[in-house]
Amino acid sequence: MDFNSTSADLYGGRRADQSWRSFCFENLNPAGKDVADIGCGGGIYSISFASLGANSVVGVDNSESYITNASSQPGLPENVSFIVGDAISTGLPNNSFDLVYERALIHHLSEKNQILNIQEALRILRKDGIFAVQDRTIEYILNNHSDHWVRATLFTCFPELVEFERARRPVQKQYTALLNKFSDKVLSPKMFSEVRKTYSSLSELKTEIRSRKGKSVLFELTDDQLEYYCQKLENASIGKTLVEIDQWTVWCAIAH
Repeated sequence: MDFNSTSADLYGGRRADQSWRSFCFENLNPAGKDVADIGCGGGIYSISFASLGANSVVGVDNSESYITNASSQPGLPENVSFIVGDAISTGLPNNSFDLVYERALIHHLSEKNQILNIQEALRILRKDGIFAVQDRTIEYILNNHSDHWVRATLFTCFPELVEFERARRPVQKQYTALLNKFSDKVLSPKMFSEVRKTYSSLSELKTEIRSRKGKSVLFELTDDQLEYYCQKLENASIGKTLVEIDQWTVWCAIAH
């Protein structure tokens, strides 16, 4: 998947759910802080930080189309801005932020670039600032909990995708160890379930799947395979609420 060539609204068009907002409020305490949202995509979480009382928010992404789309949203808060930049070279000044946040980013980075990304995040943080990394680990991918039936059905249909994910997803202990090399204070990783989206109908869910919206793994499938997945989702949805829930790991390292 080439993020620079995909539709500008692929990672936009929805709001952060209350499940994420509650977790963020309780664990990251963004009120009054200057926040950098690295790999911001369509700016969903950048805007949510502002609504939680952040003093300022800068969203950074290396896709010009995403940044253009995020910047042109109606009603964009005055204290939210977006710039084109890379996860290992944001272009942001030293010691300028109290919170650096990354969601669903590090699984796109090689280990070398994960290291450079950690160094970049710590560079732009103020003393005692928080580097918060939210991603799905391979442990999550192998979890078949019924709450996560939308993604679990995908891997049941196409078990070969498990190996695709295994090759790119972080392992919780390994990424924790990586953070410990650069920060004297790394908090214990926390797991939480985030509601990605609640669907009004099965048709709406299928439409989102067919558009490959918000899930880079779906670009590994052909159109026919997507249709097969949609058929299996119809069977899997019997007796379930049409809520897509993902399990995440969040690491936090403190800048010194």
